[in-house]
Amino acid sequence: MKNNSAEKKIPIYLKIYEDLKNKIEKNEYPENSKLPSIRQLALKYKLNNITIMKAFTLLEKEGYIIKKRGIGIFVKSKESLFYNTPSNNLIETFKVGQLKENNRINFASGTPSEDVYPFEIFKKLYSDVLEESGPKIMLYHPTQGLEELREVIKKSVEDKGIFVSKDDIQITSGSQQGLDLILKTLSSKRKSKIIVGNPTYHGALNTFKTNCKIYPVEMEENGFNLTQLENILSEEKISFIYTTMDFSCPTGVSWSEEKKQKLILLAKKYNTLIVEDDFASELSFYNTPRTSIKSLDSDNKTVIYIKSFSKIIMPGLRLAYMIVPTELISKIVTVKFTTDISTSALDQKVLAHFLKGNFLKLHIENLIKIYKERYLVLTKKLKEIPFIDVVYNIDGGFYVWIKLNDTIDSSQFYLKCKENNVLLLSGNVFFLDNQKNQYFRVSFATTDIPEIIDGINRLKNYIKIFDKTM
Repeated sequence: MKNNSAEKKIPIYLKIYEDLKNKIEKNEYPENSKLPSIRQLALKYKLNNITIMKAFTLLEKEGYIIKKRGIGIFVKSKESLFYNTPSNNLIETFKVGQLKENNRINFASGTPSEDVYPFEIFKKLYSDVLEESGPKIMLYHPTQGLEELREVIKKSVEDKGIFVSKDDIQITSGSQQGLDLILKTLSSKRKSKIIVGNPTYHGALNTFKTNCKIYPVEMEENGFNLTQLENILSEEKISFIYTTMDFSCPTGVSWSEEKKQKLILLAKKYNTLIVEDDFASELSFYNTPRTSIKSLDSDNKTVIYIKSFSKIIMPGLRLAYMIVPTELISKIVTVKFTTDISTSALDQKVLAHFLKGNFLKLHIENLIKIYKERYLVLTKKLKEIPFIDVVYNIDGGFYVWIKLNDTIDSSQFYLKCKENNVLLLSGNVFFLDNQKNQYFRVSFATTDIPEIIDGINRLKNYIKIFDKTM
């Protein structure tokens, strides 16, 4: 009797969920196959449509199905099931990506290795600031950020051709918070419509997915496909266009100067904003001049510029800033206040001293030297593998975009690498549809030269196992 009583407490939709999930896992509903409609299943199970919809919602959340508007509901491919990490596992996935363990080669993480941190400089600066400021540095400070830091930033961006007031600058706790503030500021009762590159930075994509209707535009070797872009702009009211100008994640490519000019003209023509996410523009291997698209926004009305220090200094610093059109800055400040009141004044003060002391310039010079050497070794080794193509030759940053030959099963290759302690990041996570493809992002931010050589030699051995022609 107790068992029957317990069984009755299980919601009916969960029973339907389990039944459908089991059929998917047993291949009774094969991957990529179209499922019966909600109405058909309601008739089959003799239930109402709402119960079936609740079961479908849970299946979608757990990554078993995908809804295609106007077409139907489909079973995700096994590769998509594997790569489409459920949201509750994202934090654990991030933690694994940061771990540095013996015998593990980490090409997945974009986090700089500890040996390149300017740690000793910051150790002294923290001591100096605490001595200088005393306990008052631990009080709440202005939501917009310390005036001292904003003034230093104002002067530093003038070297990039960006001329704004310090009052147009907002300090944030990392660039992800900057994106969150933008969404909260621009949100309305209806989802915002935005444009992203395809592929694009997965952190931004995950942030946007729950709040926006996203229109992907093909990412070419020198920026967006502008014909596709204008077609969307002419048909939809777009809230903003999100992109990175230099050494973009995941491809490592940079926009051409011509396309930058055309992009801002299109944004002005169709009265939309551009969100420029700059995380690595300083890391040019050959000192090629870089034009921020913000520098082309002379009236400060079109571009929201986000600059992170995580990749060029230290990720744990958790500091970034935004340069915001004057008409939006008060709204951004208000949203920042309701989010976390203010960013650590101690960290801001230390960063201000670091920037004033010209330490950043020396640190960047050292970082470029290290990354350029790693890149040259990595690409040379990759070209020794006949089944892998390096898609783009980059001239800065710390990502390489590779493609496996179509004869290789990419998901099985990924699993084999992981089992043998070589971590790669699948290209799937950078595309809106999250579908299987042959692309991988290979980062050299975390790996040193011996690890790169060891890791690529391992890849060379694994890939032969999965070559379908052999």
